[in-house]
Amino acid sequence: MTIEKRKGIIKAGFIFISVICWLAGPALAKDVFRGRMLTERAPIEPPAVEILIEVDSWTTPDEVMQFSEAMAGSGVEAFLNLFKATKKGAVRFLYARGYNLTIHMAQVQQEEDGKKKVILVFRREPWSQGTQLGIGRYYFMVMELRLNEKGKGEGRFYEDAQIQFDVTNGRVFLETYGISPKMIPMIQEVKKK
Repeated sequence: MTIEKRKGIIKAGFIFISVICWLAGPALAKDVFRGRMLTERAPIEPPAVEILIEVDSWTTPDEVMQFSEAMAGSGVEAFLNLFKATKKGAVRFLYARGYNLTIHMAQVQQEEDGKKKVILVFRREPWSQGTQLGIGRYYFMVMELRLNEKGKGEGRFYEDAQIQFDVTNGRVFLETYGISPKMIPMIQEVKKK
């Protein structure tokens, strides 16, 4: 094979990969939400912090079934290992002491009133430097957002939450919580460009 043929094959391969990436780009785009959360920690911490939520992929009904089967069949340890291994995106607390939380479950659910409810589930861990979580009864944290048809709304952040699965409909939802939630008075879906 001559050098010219090799260059031609490499060039054709590069063009092919570029076209595939260009076509797949919109499918790989993140769903992004921006908002402001009240910390309830003033004057030690800022009274409100900006949050940026980036969802790479959404939890499917099949994944809900896998989580449920892991819990029922293999117990809590197997379920938690599967939960920790699943990564759906991140929530970023945009201030000097804020951490990024990994989203392990993410779903969009239609409400009866036509609004959208976004459920994000995290492992229970500190979300700000210097903070300690109080003694909690549950393994999870849940962020619940309610959005209107324009993608604007409000939400709550539950730092000690219990989740439940609806295997029939392939949904995850907040069952109960142990600590009063942090309020997110303003949240907005950022439109994809």
